Amino acid sequence: MELKETLEEYETYLDLEGKSPNTIRMYSYYVGRYLEWGGKPNARSALRFLAKLRRQGYSNKSLNLVVQALRSYFRFEGYDEEAEKLKPPKVPRSLPKALTREEVRKLLSVIPPTRKRDRLIFLLLYGAGLRVSELCNLKKGDVDFERSLIVVRGGKGAKDRVVPIPAFLLGEIKSYLEGRNDDSEYLIVEDRREKKDRITPNTVWYLLRKYGEKAGIKVTPHMLRHSFATHMLENGVDIRAIQELLGHSNLSTTQIYTKVTVEHLRKAQEKARLIEGLME
Repeated sequence: MELKETLEEYETYLDLEGKSPNTIRMYSYYVGRYLEWGGKPNARSALRFLAKLRRQGYSNKSLNLVVQALRSYFRFEGYDEEAEKLKPPKVPRSLPKALTREEVRKLLSVIPPTRKRDRLIFLLLYGAGLRVSELCNLKKGDVDFERSLIVVRGGKGAKDRVVPIPAFLLGEIKSYLEGRNDDSEYLIVEDRREKKDRITPNTVWYLLRKYGEKAGIKVTPHMLRHSFATHMLENGVDIRAIQELLGHSNLSTTQIYTKVTVEHLRKAQEKARLIEGLME
């Protein structure tokens, strides 16, 4: 079977497994490189390929992604035992960067009230904890105005979830839609195209970078999602509720935010210098 046909079948396999388009693209890219190199569906061959990538300067984080792709490919070919033999390198898990509440307020303040779409993008990423892909895929019909919630369809792992939203955010959505004069089914659309289509992740990144520079704050879509989770936890929201709101399959993924809040509390304690004050 030719390489192109093999990759097409593999991509279909990943799609049926519920992998995101980005994951399918990355896995297919690395598997394609592996097969072009002459790789076989076994762990020994994969280790030689990984050693080659390491010599080229690949970090453990990048190698981890390659390993996940190759393990998936081995399972696709029916070599489950070889997939299990191939172990990913250990990658230090860094704490996600969260903005302070003051930084969130400052960022919102630099987005003009007339830029209703841009404000809504910011508020949905922070106020609902959406991934950028989920934001771009939201449709008008996913907003339940009666029950004040949005349905996030086909999130990571192709799982739908329901996210309640406050009345203020619901009002922002209504205001934005009332100013639209197109028939696009998508909730948020590009501004400059004749035929309105859903907004792209690149546009979202560009807008956040622009407003971040204006506010003097580095911000990305994922940082707003991190901030949503961190601030919810700091306000005493149960971690399992946050897990559902974020759409995490495993609680361990959500629990990294407890480390963020502990770090936040540690800094506050150090700033207070209570014990040190007793010793002076």
